[in-house]
Amino acid sequence: AVSCLVLGLVPALANTQIIPQVADGAGWSTTIVLTNKTSSTQSVALSFNMDTANGATTPWTLQFLEGVSQSSISLAAGSTLFLHTPGSSTTLTQGWGQIDAAAGVSGYAIFTDRAAGPAQDGTAPAVSASTRVLVPFDNSSGYISAIAVANPTNAAETVQANIRTSDGTFSGTLPTLPAKGQITFLMPQQFTGTVGKSGLAEFYVASGSISIIALRANGTAFTAAPVYFQTGSPIIGAPNSPPTSSPQLQVIPQVADGAGWSTTIVLTNTTTSDLPVTL
Repeated sequence: AVSCLVLGLVPALANTQIIPQVADGAGWSTTIVLTNKTSSTQSVALSFNMDTANGATTPWTLQFLEGVSQSSISLAAGSTLFLHTPGSSTTLTQGWGQIDAAAGVSGYAIFTDRAAGPAQDGTAPAVSASTRVLVPFDNSSGYISAIAVANPTNAAETVQANIRTSDGTFSGTLPTLPAKGQITFLMPQQFTGTVGKSGLAEFYVASGSISIIALRANGTAFTAAPVYFQTGSPIIGAPNSPPTSSPQLQVIPQVADGAGWSTTIVLTNTTTSDLPVTL
């Protein structure tokens, strides 16, 4: 009975989420959205690292219009808090952020670009850190994919990349990321073999962990592209193996075509087996 009482008083397990890209100034602003999905008030701590040069960062006290204390935010039960960076500077400052809170707190970032014409928004969830991340990309038909990679660890990381396009596979390496470092790049510039192509990029580290977000732009607007956090050995270039996964059903709640709209369906096989798909 005593054990049950003690366990009942222990707060929810702490949870760390990474926002691999934060930008403010030169027309850009970032909104951090925090949601408490629990029935009790939770404490949230935010921390940020500003890009300096060559992947290195320095601690960053990011300013929010709401004037909150980043190290101690009290988030009421069943509530959501929106925090807006000013976006008023003519100089672009960017880096990455970290959310430390109870397991029932989730976060995401909204990137707003007002530099050219009407404001454009792109939303990306705060993500976990992992040893391996799969990133679908599309650099075809005028589209381009942008990637942000953050190293949330206290040691330098060498990030390897395996890339598969429709006409083959190849490997590469990103510049070494210092502790708490970050790199942002356009896929066709960092990996020229992806120019004009679409496919799957696999980023991984031998030890430590990384966090990644991807944005897909068409020259006018942009949107966040989902990435898949994985563990285990790399799959691109690995020998085929017999299927071991069970069939699953996924739903796309909205599909539109016509009157200026079109829909792109993206399918990614995260295994080393050839798998059938029915749409």
